[in-house]
Amino acid sequence: MAERRRLGIQDALWLEMDRPNNLMVVDTVVWTADPLDWNRVRRVIEERLTNRYPVFRSLAVKDSDGSWWWEIDDNFDFGEHVTVVDLTDPDDRSELQALVASHHTEMLDRKKPLWKSIWVNRYREGSAMIMRTHHAVADGMRMVELAMSLFDASPEGGPIHGPEVVQHAVRPHPPGRPMKDRLRTAAVRAAGTARRARSVVDEMLGDPVGRATGMAAGAVTTAAGFPRMLARANDFGRLAAENPVGAGHTITMSARAAVSGIAESVRATLRAAVPGSGALVDVFSSAPGDLDTVRKLLVGTRNDATLWTGTAGLDKAVAWSEPIPLAKVKAVARANRCTVNDVLVTCVAGALHHYLEAQHARCSAVTFMVPVNLKPVDVTLPDNLGNEFALVQLELPTDQPDPLRVLAVAKRRMNRIKHGHEAAVAFRLQETIAGFNRQIYEASVDLFTNRTIGTLTNVPGPPMPVYLAGSKVEGIVGWAPVSGNQPMSFGIFTYNGDVTVGIACDKTLVPEHEAIVDGFADTFDRLLAATPGVTA
Repeated sequence: MAERRRLGIQDALWLEMDRPNNLMVVDTVVWTADPLDWNRVRRVIEERLTNRYPVFRSLAVKDSDGSWWWEIDDNFDFGEHVTVVDLTDPDDRSELQALVASHHTEMLDRKKPLWKSIWVNRYREGSAMIMRTHHAVADGMRMVELAMSLFDASPEGGPIHGPEVVQHAVRPHPPGRPMKDRLRTAAVRAAGTARRARSVVDEMLGDPVGRATGMAAGAVTTAAGFPRMLARANDFGRLAAENPVGAGHTITMSARAAVSGIAESVRATLRAAVPGSGALVDVFSSAPGDLDTVRKLLVGTRNDATLWTGTAGLDKAVAWSEPIPLAKVKAVARANRCTVNDVLVTCVAGALHHYLEAQHARCSAVTFMVPVNLKPVDVTLPDNLGNEFALVQLELPTDQPDPLRVLAVAKRRMNRIKHGHEAAVAFRLQETIAGFNRQIYEASVDLFTNRTIGTLTNVPGPPMPVYLAGSKVEGIVGWAPVSGNQPMSFGIFTYNGDVTVGIACDKTLVPEHEAIVDGFADTFDRLLAATPGVTA
């Protein structure tokens, strides 16, 4: 009998989540300065992946009781997992992007081990390699470590160390903080929440006639103010059932935009105070991280309906940016007393803001699923790899043009996640969902994924140049998979002193997607210019 190993709960979950329009496959692209020797590349992959980790030679087999097992494939053939291609115009980045996109909805053959590589003979002055690996094999950070294991510190060889990553999101409280201080902080926050709640109620009840008049005016102007919503009535109805907060948030913000100039000025004032947060959910914003977690899981997220709300299809697109110097990102982070990650997610929010403006679409907030490691990165990976992470929900404002205001909101919400228990709760929820029967399981997955627009990953790569089979690596970018009807995935990759952002998206729901990638760099330039004491 072939060697067998049972999949962990999370690993099996990703196998069950495959959909034709959104596959659970991690796609990574690497391009080099010089042409690659494919025979040498094969030896590297065989030595460091397929021979080292049995899962790369194993089939995913489902037993009659519904359990999943890795089973060594006695007929494993390395050549069946590799395709060598040529680009019509090797100097055109869009051709490589189109090649990646063409494979994005290509399901990995379940009769073979769940990975594939596409080798591009020439891209610019070198070559390119696309690696496609099912998420059941390993989580995002372990995928990074696997990729790092293929690289050398010099053209002649030599190991490199993986990125030094410290995950804080799973720590419930800063170490050494006295309990009385925690209770005092909680009391202050509770008092603030009560004051905000009272002001919201006063605002809502203080002028009922005026509010009724405003709603009537909004109803009269529906045809002019809500064309995209009407075009997707079924999608909005589904959103209301899956994500009440997001649906209510959409209606609240859209109604304010449709009425008189006085109502518009009130909306602008509220938005300036707390961007991306309408009156419907502001009462939750000042609550501690754990209360926010309860609200996200039980009621819903700030994730407005807009042009990308709909049913995901099979036509996908990918794009990535020109590199941004990491030193400048760090300088902005230091000046604003925040993290590099805070700066980068702010740039994502800003890129979406300007994209929506160009598309004449309205959306005050979006929510991303962000993976968080549950264990520290281990450069000596276990043979069975697998998944050890949770997905938290990060809400970002998209209605605020001032990047410093957006940065303040992103920093506050990231800190709330870090000092709460959202990662641990999310992990246990994933375990629970995995134990449901098929129908309840699928409904649960769709419910939670459709409360967000996709995944957002920030991957710290090697800080120095690395080499693949003797050729210098020029760039790396990749994307985590999305599920349900999520329209996009952002991948931010740091390598050799530069930051590159990539987007993989539904081509129909996200037209002119290249503008989002371009907007990332534009937003960073505005943030850089707005930060006192930092020069371009």
